[in-house]
Amino acid sequence: MTNSTKIKKLPAFSKRRRTGQSICPLDGVEIVREGTGVSPGIVIGRVFIYDTLLKTVPQYKICEEEVPAEQQRFLNAVQDTLHQFDVILDKAKDIFEGDPLSSLFDVYRHMLKGSRLIRGVCNRIKNAQINAEAAVQTEIAAIADVFATMNDSYISARIEDIRSVGAKIIRNLQSEAKEKKIHLPENAVIIANDLSAADTALLNLKKISAFVITGGSAQSHTALLARSLGMPAIVGIPDLMRIAQTGDIIIIDGTYGKVILCPTQENIDLYRKYRSDFLRWKRSLKRLRSQPSVTSDQVFIRLKGNIDLPHEVDFLLQTGVDGIGLIRSEYMFLNRRDMPGEDEQFEILRTIASRMEGKPITFRTFDVGGDKSPDILHTPKTENPALGLRGIRFALKTQGLLKMQFRAVLRACCFGDIQILLPMVTSVEEITTAKKLLAECAEELREKNIPLPDQMPRLGVMIETPAAALEVETLAGNCDFLSIGTNDLIQYTLAVDRTDSSVAPLFNPLHPSILKLLKRTADAANTAHIPVSICGEMASNHRYAAVLIGLGIHELSMPAINIPMVKERIRSLSLAETEHFANRLLSLCMPSDIVKTFNDFEEGARFY
Repeated sequence: MTNSTKIKKLPAFSKRRRTGQSICPLDGVEIVREGTGVSPGIVIGRVFIYDTLLKTVPQYKICEEEVPAEQQRFLNAVQDTLHQFDVILDKAKDIFEGDPLSSLFDVYRHMLKGSRLIRGVCNRIKNAQINAEAAVQTEIAAIADVFATMNDSYISARIEDIRSVGAKIIRNLQSEAKEKKIHLPENAVIIANDLSAADTALLNLKKISAFVITGGSAQSHTALLARSLGMPAIVGIPDLMRIAQTGDIIIIDGTYGKVILCPTQENIDLYRKYRSDFLRWKRSLKRLRSQPSVTSDQVFIRLKGNIDLPHEVDFLLQTGVDGIGLIRSEYMFLNRRDMPGEDEQFEILRTIASRMEGKPITFRTFDVGGDKSPDILHTPKTENPALGLRGIRFALKTQGLLKMQFRAVLRACCFGDIQILLPMVTSVEEITTAKKLLAECAEELREKNIPLPDQMPRLGVMIETPAAALEVETLAGNCDFLSIGTNDLIQYTLAVDRTDSSVAPLFNPLHPSILKLLKRTADAANTAHIPVSICGEMASNHRYAAVLIGLGIHELSMPAINIPMVKERIRSLSLAETEHFANRLLSLCMPSDIVKTFNDFEEGARFY
């Protein structure tokens, strides 16, 4: 089990022993598998195997008389797809100033008007007498095979365009996909090879109880999502997709990374007791809601919550937070056929601000990249999206989108204390350009006599790359606050893909370089007399509270589910002991020595 998920002082159920590997996977026989627990908790539910739509395309034969109707059904889907592309481009043309989006859609239109793809699918429906979805999938594969053999980089790059268009057609052919509905059983346990942010946005989270990912790591999107929702999650069980079936009864133990498929009645009864014990322990933390987050020597540590969607505010308020430390605005765009405009974003922010009753709110501008690239934006496919056009880079390239968000925030500031956070900043020029655009937006609204706040909203930057951390003194002198994104900072500093299970053990928040960069950032903010916070995974792990406070970071933002545990830990610490502890860690150069010292401190050792 990773440091990020271990629970200190678990109740009696934490002492239970693991059982060994199961017998062979026969129908009705209990199967036990062990992976890595990335979000604690216990669920007894029903399996739902999640696969991409293109992997579950229906294939069936049709009779000769049905061929004309099936061809027409395909052509209707093509027209629907053309219309959808036209609508998206029309809505985007005023936002993506100077962006080559129209050229991309010209390529898409060509594919959908008398091209080889259209002729090939119609011929396959006729000659093979198969349904339209199967014909599209087969024709795409055939074209892709031909293109892949061509020694031409431009032609090869068109393969992804063909697949993208084909996927759109198939989704329009499948009514359940067209409506973007995935029907889940109650108390569903999702088993998947991988889940992107876009995938999970399709799911009805109210019906999901747990996640199991065959690969992945503790820092994968699914693991982060599960922890933010308080759902058990396990990664690293490669063969589970093969042996499990939708509808199977399954037990998930996210604390120990254990899966029991088709459990015996004895194990069902046993894990019901374990689950009851776990929930009783979680309920005991609720008493902290009205208690201040202060150290034992009365130093206030501000605790805020991270949210992706407006409905999460209700849960957040139940924890007694000091504000919202991060609104990830890109989640408004996922799996939509159109982009939310200025008015819609303003209404969302106004509603959130009214609910927060004056508590500060941090709105992060759109952060494109990795698994957070909405289909409607058609961002370029790259070998490594984490190093590509994302964050402030994308925002400044498509300034219309950034200005739309700025105007929405400016209007919403009349209803609450909202500040703006810029992601992926690596230079001071990006800050000055953003400030200029923000001033332009304010002037545009004044000309329309739209009410504005008395003061411009505070503008802060994310410290999530080594470049930003090394330039932090200059950045701090040109912005109003700093927010450290530890997930990306660790990934970029250590050159470790945080979603790659093969290098997951190297993703180390306690690496000497990470501790030094955190300390440098905190010192720069304190020297510039501006706030500094952490909104990454380190903030949500109660075990890291002592390190972060000792380094000089007194504001932590995290999923609401983690706030009680972090508050409980803070109230057991004194500022003096955390500072001595942090200085001790900074003096060490071997990661193994740091981990040992860290564990010793957690077990009660003191260093002053």
